[in-house]
Amino acid sequence: MMDEVAKRFRLAVKKYNMYRAPEAVARIATRKGNTFYVVFDGTYCETCGLYDWIDDLKYVLEETGLRAEIVKLHEPEGPTGSRRIAAFRVVEGESQHKY
Repeated sequence: MMDEVAKRFRLAVKKYNMYRAPEAVARIATRKGNTFYVVFDGTYCETCGLYDWIDDLKYVLEETGLRAEIVKLHEPEGPTGSRRIAAFRVVEGESQHKY
């Protein structure tokens, strides 16, 4: 059975993709404790706010009642494509922003 944090995180990713795909698509790669590793891929413009695409998931998480911080970002070296992996750690307490 999926715990409440995972359920809300999956809901946030689904909502994120609903409004941002195909330019940016997020998927949960794995989870370690309260840290979720999310792969971002797509045709998003790297010079037009690459980090904004990643930060946006943090705000969508807040809409589902989760507070999270980005604790790590892996970026490929060289011309390997547009894929990025961000680690989001869910922190204690609920977001003030509800639905």
